[in-house]
Amino acid sequence: MVGHIGSRKGAIVVNRLSRFQVIYLLAFAIGWTAFTACTPETFRRPTLGEVRQGKGQPAGDTTLQPGEIRAEVLQVDPNRREIGVQTDDGRRETLLYDIVSTKLLYHGREYPVDNLESGDIIAFRSPRRGGYVDTIRVQEPVQARAGSTVARRSPPAPRSEVLEGTVERIDDDRAAFDVRPRVGRLVTVRVPPNAKASDVENFRRLRKGDYVRLEGEFVNPDTFELLAFLSSDFDRGPRGR
Repeated sequence: MVGHIGSRKGAIVVNRLSRFQVIYLLAFAIGWTAFTACTPETFRRPTLGEVRQGKGQPAGDTTLQPGEIRAEVLQVDPNRREIGVQTDDGRRETLLYDIVSTKLLYHGREYPVDNLESGDIIAFRSPRRGGYVDTIRVQEPVQARAGSTVARRSPPAPRSEVLEGTVERIDDDRAAFDVRPRVGRLVTVRVPPNAKASDVENFRRLRKGDYVRLEGEFVNPDTFELLAFLSSDFDRGPRGR
């Protein structure tokens, strides 16, 4: 008799536990449904491509991280791997980028650098002289600014730099020569096809050991495209062929 009563009490306890578990599971299911209902697709940050196409609500990312500079993209030159920008304080700079190592980020997602467009507001850290920019963060795509009617500014003037040093090697076939600066590593100077006749003539007069001072642009840290010979220590006829 006692055993029978004990069995009935145990069954009642088990039954109450089962009811409690059912109620708990039901409450959990209702809560989860409510949570998922409060996070619809519209709360997801749109991708850069979606913003470019006018889809989704663009979200700005205007907070600068330590060491970053904010700027507007003026021009992207895929052939030279250069990005012309104007910083918030009005300075114009040309950033060199590498299609493999340079990262373009928008809200944490990574994109090819070619996705950058004129008018985008970006944040970046200044690279070392002649080096590639490491990371570019898109803070505000151009399509999200003033209904995509941001006025385009004129492209920046070509950046001119001066290189001087001693000629170490001359390659007539490639219209190029190597210069050893006083400080730093060897730089290959390219003479462009549209170079002035006077500069072509100066190139023909070059000999190993000449000290030259050149104006041009760094295409990358190791390559310099000639704009003009500023001075040289030679005064003789063309090299023998």
